[in-house]
Amino acid sequence: MLNKLQKPDYSIPKAYHPISLLECTGKLEKIVANRINFDIFRCGILSMSQFSSRPHHNAVDAVATLVHRI
Repeated sequence: MLNKLQKPDYSIPKAYHPISLLECTGKLEKIVANRINFDIFRCGILSMSQFSSRPHHNAVDAVATLVHRI
């Protein structure tokens, strides 16, 4: 909360500007997730049949792999 300038009484809720840091935390969360994903792929922790949460892997690739194995 930030004080509004030139308000005579700061005990009134309208004397403050509410601010939100949700956008900033979302950016930080994305940076951390990208770094973790990079480390997972670099170390080869996930198998090639893992399609969820992997870049350049989609439902079409999953179906093609399923059809090929059957």
